[in-house]
Amino acid sequence: MSGEQNVSVSRAVSDPLEFDVYKRSQANIRRLNEKLPENLVIDLAREVILRVASKDSTLEHVSHEATQEELETLCKALISDDDKAAANIVIGLRASGANAEEIYIKQLAAAARMLGDLWDQDRVNFSQVTVGTGRMFAIMRSMRHLFEPKIPAQDKTAIFASVPGESHTLGVRMAADIFRKEGWEISLKVGLDHDQLVAEIEQLPTGIVGLSIGGGHSVEALSRLVVALHISCPQAILMVSGQNIEEARPMLSLMGLDGIAGTLEEAKEQLNTLWDQNMGAGA
Repeated sequence: MSGEQNVSVSRAVSDPLEFDVYKRSQANIRRLNEKLPENLVIDLAREVILRVASKDSTLEHVSHEATQEELETLCKALISDDDKAAANIVIGLRASGANAEEIYIKQLAAAARMLGDLWDQDRVNFSQVTVGTGRMFAIMRSMRHLFEPKIPAQDKTAIFASVPGESHTLGVRMAADIFRKEGWEISLKVGLDHDQLVAEIEQLPTGIVGLSIGGGHSVEALSRLVVALHISCPQAILMVSGQNIEEARPMLSLMGLDGIAGTLEEAKEQLNTLWDQNMGAGA
């Protein structure tokens, strides 16, 4: 779907994990955590653990089961002093023949559950958990290119959604109407809570998601939503737009978004470009 995903089989084999994406994602989430209040950093860490761990039950056809020793090794690597230890384990798994689903579902999901248990038992501290979940998130982002779109899209389609808790939805409703008049098929989602919205987006086949915020007050809810979508829908292309976007842009730039638009015209330009680059003919 995205430029990172449109790769040949040979590239998927030779690039089991894109280290530039890994390093950038890890650095961004570290900087984001530094800017957010501690209670939200805890929420983001738990979001990563819960979303990754939940993947273990979504693809029962994945046959590979990691051993307890393998999971303990991966979990220790995630919180170790070596920034690349866990990433190198993933590279080794790919080299040994494990596919992306096996790593994503049976390795990282089980390791996330183990890390969460250790946290609940006070066997790892908050600092270790934030490091570990940051690395886990970065690994998953760096594997994005290994996931294909759910279906090949023919017509321009997108999901437009207001961020959970956002009471001003007139803008996203008007934007949906305007894009529909210009030939887009828009699925509009408003008034949903965090879990409901993630579940709705996860079930729909479209790859472009336009998220609407009303300003800086929505950044905390948006950050949690974006983390959840990056994990639950790794192939999704995410763009955020809304009024007063400039005040939030420094924070938004750390979230791994594919586009940030401050005006309707900018949103049109960016969405059309994202479609042509990732979903259109010849993509």
